[in-house]
Amino acid sequence: MIDKILACLDGSEFAEAILPCAVGISRSLGAQLSLLRILEDGEAPAAAQDYLKRIAARYGAREKLKKAKLDAASAILDELRESPLSLAAMTTHGRSAVLEAILGSVAFRVVRGAGRPILLYRPPSPAQLPSTTAGIRITSVVAALDGHNFSAQILPHAAGMASALKARLELIQVLPSGGPEAEIPAELRRDVLESSYLQREAHGITRPHGLEVDWEVLHGGPAEAISRYLKGRPDVLLAMTSHARLGLERTIFGSVAAECLRQAGVPVLIYWPSP
Repeated sequence: MIDKILACLDGSEFAEAILPCAVGISRSLGAQLSLLRILEDGEAPAAAQDYLKRIAARYGAREKLKKAKLDAASAILDELRESPLSLAAMTTHGRSAVLEAILGSVAFRVVRGAGRPILLYRPPSPAQLPSTTAGIRITSVVAALDGHNFSAQILPHAAGMASALKARLELIQVLPSGGPEAEIPAELRRDVLESSYLQREAHGITRPHGLEVDWEVLHGGPAEAISRYLKGRPDVLLAMTSHARLGLERTIFGSVAAECLRQAGVPVLIYWPSP
């Protein structure tokens, strides 16, 4: 049960783009909205505190100024450890398909070290940054699966979020267009191609969570197909796992998750399960 939405700010308008989503979720959950500003070396405490108070008053939130012992990511992780039922929410740039734009970023390190899902959002463009104090009400949680147990680890979190938000839960899987059999593991091929995989997962969620679960099989490249499916749906939360493959931490957002952050235009609940 989430009792606090921890919106992480850095003093920029870009970071503030997470606030409509954070406000909407906190109101739907009846959770406290808290604004966290990490003060790094060389920053003026008074100016940062004044900024926080101004934003907190606008959104009816609490504020906390925290001095970084090491860096911003470490300070956010420390705060999460002190608040085990909180959900961290922040923006990330992800400026290009080349992941160098987000490697080593604060968001990257928080996702890697949190041990629980983190809410990330990349605004479509600076011109589209929201200026309203109204919260966005999430009406659908869309969990992206790929037929493997690793991706299915997002399901308890997605189902719990959908239940708490009184939102619809949708399960999606993308099959490659044209000859999908060659790209699907043999042991999963029959179930996946007949869509019984998603039906089985949906049935397994319905019982314990009491949710009505929809499912949809998409076709094409994973990120492109998911982004098309979500286009024009600002009230959606996308949920998915991500991890470092082949021992390279630099691929945490590697392909699908990074591209969904860039293209989908919706907040993404990303979970990196412990090994």
